[in-house]
Amino acid sequence: MVILNIVVVLALLSTMIIVHEFGHWVVARSLGFQTPIFGFGLPFGGHIKLGKWKDTEFRFHWFVLGGYVAIPELGDETKEETQKEVSDLKPLQTFPVWKRACVASAGVAFNILFAYFMCLIMVATIGPPSSKGNVVIVNLLDAESLGKNVGGVKPNPAAKDAGLKPGDAILKINHIKIKDPGQVVRIVKENSLRSVLFKVQRTKIVNSKKKHEILYINVVPNEDGKIGVGLGLASDGEYEKPSHNPFIWLIQAAQILWEWTLSMLIGLWYMFMNLFGMSKGGIPKVGAEDLHGIIAIVSIFAQALTIDFREIYRWSALISVNLAIINLLPIPALDGGHLLFMFIEKIRGKKLAESIQQRAIQTGFFLLILLMVFVLFNDIRGLISGKFDMLKEDQTSDKKN
Repeated sequence: MVILNIVVVLALLSTMIIVHEFGHWVVARSLGFQTPIFGFGLPFGGHIKLGKWKDTEFRFHWFVLGGYVAIPELGDETKEETQKEVSDLKPLQTFPVWKRACVASAGVAFNILFAYFMCLIMVATIGPPSSKGNVVIVNLLDAESLGKNVGGVKPNPAAKDAGLKPGDAILKINHIKIKDPGQVVRIVKENSLRSVLFKVQRTKIVNSKKKHEILYINVVPNEDGKIGVGLGLASDGEYEKPSHNPFIWLIQAAQILWEWTLSMLIGLWYMFMNLFGMSKGGIPKVGAEDLHGIIAIVSIFAQALTIDFREIYRWSALISVNLAIINLLPIPALDGGHLLFMFIEKIRGKKLAESIQQRAIQTGFFLLILLMVFVLFNDIRGLISGKFDMLKEDQTSDKKN
């Protein structure tokens, strides 16, 4: 099953890239740009010519993951190769900045539309994710878990020593039903240096399926009335009944995509803050070793589908939005780099010298290759260490008090 899901994930990733390139192609054609080549797959090795339509030669490459479109009048990295390879290319025109900016940003827009489409299918078929959820332990605040990222937080091992773990859902404390994180803080603070009984639900993976286990754990708060945990809210992983009104689907899909995108942007901001040592204490530590690429995405995505195939909508939407965000980074060789050049051109009133742009693009490619090698190393190390193994069954005995 996992192998089949890996194939599904690779097909989805390739589709997202094709959608991105198709966005460039559609907008470029509509604005009068030449698009001599559209490739399915990456241009490594040989290819098969599929035919020609709207002055575009469509090709199929044997390295099927991905795609590309040549737009020489955009001044992209395919310009020189395309001029040499395409014999019937018309004289290149010069287009205003706004037209080139529309073409450069079209791929990002189509990735966001694809993510919205996946959310729309989800709410129409299986319904929106349930808003019901539990208070969960997001992270532990003992010295080992905090590492160097202590900030103003006083390390507290009480929760870890008692047996609580990140991901545990807190159902009751001293037989009182828990509804929000503030309730947990109040009850724990009122019982400093006294044993407090937690009823938690812990999720495990057994035979590639989720299994929920109820545990009763006694924890003794310190003299400040704290046990050393970070709290949050998490949905129960279920879905509400889908509406029969298509207009409701449109609204729900937009709301869900906005929430997921905002959550991703906040996570990226925390990563940025952690990487440069600017984060406040208590935020989960994120370092360069946590940067991952295609191997990690395929591994985790495929396992998520094995556990619950309905996750295909969530993960497809998130990865498509992530692809859009990455392409907007102001790095030469990415769409954001082209937009940066156009912004500079608009400010200066003239283009940067062709030689400067080409050197910048080459430098951007070199940096991207270095980054790819780095994340590949992290991915391989993660596979060997079992970091991405969601299906691993927990053989350890849980502490019950």
